[in-house]
Amino acid sequence: MKKIIVALDMQDSKKALELVKALSPYVDIFKVGPILFLTSGPKIIEDIKRLGNDAFLDMKFHDIPATVKRSVESARQMGMHSLTLHSAGGELMMKEAASVPNHPKLWAVTVLTSELTDPIIVRQRAQLAQKCGMDGVISSPHEIEIIKKSCGRDFTVVTPGIRMESDSKNDQKRISTPKAAIKAGADFIVVGRPIIEANDPVEAAKRINGEVEEALG
Repeated sequence: MKKIIVALDMQDSKKALELVKALSPYVDIFKVGPILFLTSGPKIIEDIKRLGNDAFLDMKFHDIPATVKRSVESARQMGMHSLTLHSAGGELMMKEAASVPNHPKLWAVTVLTSELTDPIIVRQRAQLAQKCGMDGVISSPHEIEIIKKSCGRDFTVVTPGIRMESDSKNDQKRISTPKAAIKAGADFIVVGRPIIEANDPVEAAKRINGEVEEALG
């Protein structure tokens, strides 16, 4: 499976699906967050799947355990590849989510990449997520190595905050290049604005994919 996940952080479902079609040679998984999901609803997930790609629902569920469990059940029925929960929701919430049979990949958010934090907190939340049955975590590039060291190489780390050297940081505080993130051990890198707002999104994806391949050797 390709390492790049493209974040479709936009309101226009038509534009989003045009990007899915154009970027499919370089991307297998497309992330749908609240911006697109609230304007397009479940149909956007169906359309992404119809085009032969996987959908990653990034809603960062953080609620009482029963509500999150039912949310995971709904995501499973939609055929979701993966979804996010917030590790701050606690042990019982994550365990209830993981108890759903044949659930999508469950990736727990440690700390948002727009926030500065102590790496020890990230490590502790990753360890708790692993203990509770999560398949992996969402974490900034700066904590990849500490998570892999404490949770093992098979525990998935999905890394947002990816920028090329020439890109603007925007509101991200803990960023990395694609090459550095992959070399540090990221299993997937999430890229939004550097691709979807590029003058040529396909060329931007090709360039990032080239860095990934170089890092993989």
